[in-house]
Amino acid sequence: MEDAEARELSKKILAMQEEERHRISRDLHDEIGQFSVSLGSALNIIEKEIGKRNFDTTLRLIKNAKKILTDTTNKIRTLFIDLRPAELDMLGLPSVLRELFSHYTKSYPLNIKFRENIGSIRIKDDAAITLYRVIQEAFNNIIKHAKAKNVKIGLLLKKGEINFTIEDDGIGFDADAFFKEANVGKFGLRGMRERVDLLNGKFLLQSKSKNGTKISVIFPVTEEI
Repeated sequence: MEDAEARELSKKILAMQEEERHRISRDLHDEIGQFSVSLGSALNIIEKEIGKRNFDTTLRLIKNAKKILTDTTNKIRTLFIDLRPAELDMLGLPSVLRELFSHYTKSYPLNIKFRENIGSIRIKDDAAITLYRVIQEAFNNIIKHAKAKNVKIGLLLKKGEINFTIEDDGIGFDADAFFKEANVGKFGLRGMRERVDLLNGKFLLQSKSKNGTKISVIFPVTEEI
């Protein structure tokens, strides 16, 4: 029985890793591919306009090309933020989250309040990256679906456990019905729960239509610096 459970656990981990690789590959292909086509087209037109000595048009096209480059740089930076940040090992989860939240508030009309009391406690790597992924997916849902204006996040040490919560004031949904649907292998919210379950953590999602959404995660895994 233990061998069967171990094989099933390995399958779940591999499936999640493959899903992440697919998403990253797709996003990089879309963003860099579009950038290459747009910039290549702009340079071809610039070359022709220079040959015609239409310098006013050339300057305008160069400004447009610079904007394409800036926009693409920002999009690629967002993709790198979606990956495991290098600072996670050096600075710890709270500092990395503050940078992530700063990115979200600059990019979207969100008011984010973050409270933490971790102090000198270092969250183990597997739990830290799991919480980071949960937060990413939660914000992905908030931005795409929730229509929320305010988000509250807590990362608190309570009685030797890490208690994480993220709560929004968006439109909410029927959480019970969602988890009863077919295709339970799909990621997103189910992926959050799957990640937490793999580390023997506790995952709770509360949401009702027009009443926002709250996600709670508890991990009894910490190590002191």
